[in-house]
Amino acid sequence: MILSNIDIRKVLKDQSFIIDPLPEEDQIDTSSIDLRIGEPIWVWDPKLSRQKDRVTIDTENFDFKKFSERYLIQIPPEPSGKYSIRPQTFYLAPTFEKVKFPINSRLAGRVEGKSSLARLGLGVHITAPTIHCGTGFGIITLEIFNHGPFSIDVTPGVTRICQLILEQVASEPEERDSRTFKGQKNPKG
Repeated sequence: MILSNIDIRKVLKDQSFIIDPLPEEDQIDTSSIDLRIGEPIWVWDPKLSRQKDRVTIDTENFDFKKFSERYLIQIPPEPSGKYSIRPQTFYLAPTFEKVKFPINSRLAGRVEGKSSLARLGLGVHITAPTIHCGTGFGIITLEIFNHGPFSIDVTPGVTRICQLILEQVASEPEERDSRTFKGQKNPKG
């Protein structure tokens, strides 16, 4: 079941769902909360696609944190403070808001794009929209790709880049301690 704006206000009030900073009233739509892009924003090292000997990832023995430390590059904002999301480029970016889904709340979330930006070609997640029940306090990492033909400027803390849909989980899940991105502070995990 997807929570309505009435339900969203209720879970924010009773802290079954925690978000910081609290959303403004106009960020709460009929069945979602608009989230803003945060910073810093990261790209994979462009040299990876220009090498003769390409990097191959063995998914059975893969440590994302170690890999990202080696190959993710933080990009600087433009002098205006905005970031320019270039065509045909993949970015990892945090949400400005931090969220927490207490395990006993029986709530989970799903991050989706905003249609106004999607119509320009901007995707905000590749295949990972789910924020699990029990997720600790932290940012949501967005997997952004600009499919469009032009750059799109975004302002950290201002641009509403995605929407968070809250969903009711049928029963309280068992806690899982070993989550790769639990309570993440940045897109590196």
